[in-house]
Amino acid sequence: MYGMVNKFISTTVVKRYGQSAWDQISDKLDDSAEFFIEVQPYSDDVTFGIVGAAIQHLNVDLASFLKEMGEDWVAETAQGSYQAMYSLVDGGAYEFISNLNNMHQVISAQMTELIPPSFLCTKGSDGSIEVQYFSSRAGLEPFVEGLLLGVCKHFDEPADVDTVAVKDDSQPYSVFKIFFH
Repeated sequence: MYGMVNKFISTTVVKRYGQSAWDQISDKLDDSAEFFIEVQPYSDDVTFGIVGAAIQHLNVDLASFLKEMGEDWVAETAQGSYQAMYSLVDGGAYEFISNLNNMHQVISAQMTELIPPSFLCTKGSDGSIEVQYFSSRAGLEPFVEGLLLGVCKHFDEPADVDTVAVKDDSQPYSVFKIFFH
């Protein structure tokens, strides 16, 4: 994953658990963890190592932490470096999620080693959204669940997100269902 993801882990820790918690986690990490270059790719093992150190120190569940990171990612990027991309979509959560592949394609032009996931969305007759999530990385479904919740919050569309299915040998994608309040 890219350095921006590695750096972002501290954002979630500080926002939800405080600066001192991150300082204590950071002290346990390799010194290079503080010097990630945002647009440089790093091994996924590095990212998962930082997450592992965080959840161990915070004594929190991995799925819960990844979900928090997903929600925080949307909140931060919508106000920061990707604010312009969020503003290009004016139709709400469904339109934004439907355009994630296009957004990742634009980002891939700058980050040539990016291995982005892809998403297929369908709107149900009840207004719900089914999202098929394709990724070469395993275990990130809670992060995606958080991202989807974050997108709904960003567009002021309160919702619940359920993980319906996780990819396995018989199905090459995970499935999420978004139910709006």
